[in-house]
Amino acid sequence: PLLAVLALVALLSPGLACPAPCSCSPKKNGRLLAECAYRELRDVPRGLSPNVTILTLSANRLGRLGRASLAEVPELQSLWLGYNRISAAEPGAFAALPQLRNLDLSYNRLADFPWQDLRNLSALQILKLSNNRLAAVPRGALAGLRQLRSLWLNDNELATLAGGTFEGLPALAQLQLFHNPFNCSCKLFWLKEWVRGASAVLSRAGSTLCAAPERLRGRPVTDIPGALCVPPSAQLTYLS
Repeated sequence: PLLAVLALVALLSPGLACPAPCSCSPKKNGRLLAECAYRELRDVPRGLSPNVTILTLSANRLGRLGRASLAEVPELQSLWLGYNRISAAEPGAFAALPQLRNLDLSYNRLADFPWQDLRNLSALQILKLSNNRLAAVPRGALAGLRQLRSLWLNDNELATLAGGTFEGLPALAQLQLFHNPFNCSCKLFWLKEWVRGASAVLSRAGSTLCAAPERLRGRPVTDIPGALCVPPSAQLTYLS
């Protein structure tokens, strides 16, 4: 037992540091799991080992993520930040995490997200942005995430989505969009067609409803009448 304790101490210091608010446990190949959830933290703790591959910061009081907040953990593969109070994430906050596979930011207060950071996250497989205040997903924001399997955008403030938002995601298997105030104009008709032909499953499609226009309120977005988006034909009459 003593040898085991000494071995663990040697493993955790100095190369595999663990800040006081967290508890850390070694994984294979000298990697670390840093468990920092439910600690009433207002900032990402300093002093994390660069060998940390799994970092849990869920259920704290984090309010923002700066560009350098995660600079100490460049080898992260899983980052859990759900159930905080994050209202801002600076551009670059996630850009230096090229091995990241799982990113959970659900149940926060984000009105915007540093979408450009996703260009560096080609290994990403799960992205949870549900239960925030997002009102838009920029065109092309998800391009290049060829390993993305699960995307949660439900319970936000999305009124529309640009055509082709989910193109170029060959691994996508699960998409959640329910509980958004969608305006089911012709600009969103592409989504109905995409769902029909995609291999991905639109979770709770029956709860992915139109909020506008009034005549379509409460109707699933996958049931937007195609006739509404057909331009009226014009018949020309020539007078002699």
